[in-house]
Amino acid sequence: MQPNYIILGLKLIALGVSTLVAIATPTQAADFLRFSIGNRDVSIPVDVLETYIENPPDHSENHKLDNVANLLSPKIQTQLRDILARRYQFSDAEIRHLLSSPMVADFLIQMGDIIETEPGANGADAIRNAMVSASSLPDGFTLIDMMREFPSPSIYMNLNEALQALTNVAILIESTNDIIADIKRLASSQGQTAGNIDFSQWRDLRKPGNFPSSKYTYRVSDSIRDRQFNFDLYLPETTDSNIPTLIISHGLASDRSRFEYLARHLASYGFAVAVPQHTGSDFQQFQDLLIGKVSDMFNPREFIDRPLDISQVLDYLESLNRGDLSDRLNLDNVGVLGHSLGGYTALVLGGAPLNFAQLKIDCNQDNFSVNPALFLQCRALELPQTDTNLRDERVNAILLINPLNSSILGEASINQIQIPVMMVASGLDILAPAVLEQIPAFNWLTNSHRYLVFKEKDSHFFDMNQYTAEAIPNLGGLTRPATEISRGYMKSLSVAFFQTHITNNPEYEQYLQAAYAIHISDAAYPIHLILPTPDQKLGVK
Repeated sequence: MQPNYIILGLKLIALGVSTLVAIATPTQAADFLRFSIGNRDVSIPVDVLETYIENPPDHSENHKLDNVANLLSPKIQTQLRDILARRYQFSDAEIRHLLSSPMVADFLIQMGDIIETEPGANGADAIRNAMVSASSLPDGFTLIDMMREFPSPSIYMNLNEALQALTNVAILIESTNDIIADIKRLASSQGQTAGNIDFSQWRDLRKPGNFPSSKYTYRVSDSIRDRQFNFDLYLPETTDSNIPTLIISHGLASDRSRFEYLARHLASYGFAVAVPQHTGSDFQQFQDLLIGKVSDMFNPREFIDRPLDISQVLDYLESLNRGDLSDRLNLDNVGVLGHSLGGYTALVLGGAPLNFAQLKIDCNQDNFSVNPALFLQCRALELPQTDTNLRDERVNAILLINPLNSSILGEASINQIQIPVMMVASGLDILAPAVLEQIPAFNWLTNSHRYLVFKEKDSHFFDMNQYTAEAIPNLGGLTRPATEISRGYMKSLSVAFFQTHITNNPEYEQYLQAAYAIHISDAAYPIHLILPTPDQKLGVK
């Protein structure tokens, strides 16, 4: 196992612990971090760990710490000290409410198998206690502060569980690197077949089109579902009597405003774009959780309600079409773009039914999961497990950005999709890892028109904006500095994809090839576009 796998595992553990929450007040504090190596029991005082933050191991007062630390390279030791010294700012109220989410609680139990109060005793409750106590510190808290508040004389690290977790992380990283290498080779090969096309002479689809647009907001009320939500409609100022229509579905803890830039860009190319607010899984729901107004950031019913929201928006637009819009919208051939949980929403609308059989298999495994998206998908097992097909026949092309789908849909459902699909994945996505979520789904697709877009150095947070980043503390390391570059990629490729497969405009099909992605790719944040080959499955040797 390479050292960078170890440090990434530590970062994931630190991230998980630092965003988890507390309920009670500890009665005692931990003085030692203990673990066993073979027949040897190692005990390191927490105070010594604190001195390690400021001093290299040779200057510490504990030779056991020196021996452990010296197993790591100087670079890794520096990163480890940064993790231990990083300061977090959460109020105790926010932390208490955050833990009320069952999804977070499930993750905490998994972490408790590694961080124990005594050998064999799950430390989930103790982590809660330490977190809430440390959160009361006026200047925020570090992991060292949390250790001091741990309600047990010692913190026991279960090395077997920790090594299994790190092994899983190492496998994930190695698989991701292999996938990236495969994609780059295939993209390069496919790019060479484009001949001598000079894309610099072509229209730059990252720039706005010819049409200004107007924004209208409508409210949908569903008495049967007891659900109300707003959606924005961006209508291009065109005399076209057959305006193609798109829907954008935002992700968990997001909202429709984050996609205004993309909606207006698509509208500038002649599309009517509707962007609904998925109440119950939006940013307002997350904020309500933090203040204790609700007890969960996500209701499993959202797996059903979100696709129904889209269908109801289309129904609402049909009624507008019969009235104020004078049949100007084409609602028989609609495209859907979805990010993260919105990607799941688009897949379901496109013909993939919920797969409870696959969920039961994947959600009942004891192995440490390095796929946070699985915790969310497993919540669907709380739904009535009946045949659930939410296909909307009006949807005829879908574009998916970092979708989660591996277990709630799986191969048996994904391969039922027969409409054009563009699958977008990111190499630094730790919430819905590409090698576990998007790459398998791309392999499972059997439809004629399918495209994989891979952004090497982008993360899951494609839709993050300044307001959201400020509202959610400690997002450093999850967001990337490539936001505008990534948005430019999505602007151009979404225009090309929907112009090709919704408006059936052959002029844009030439953009949907590896050579065009090579042309617009930024060297610091590379992007690749590949088409499937008959004899090759990505990641399958």
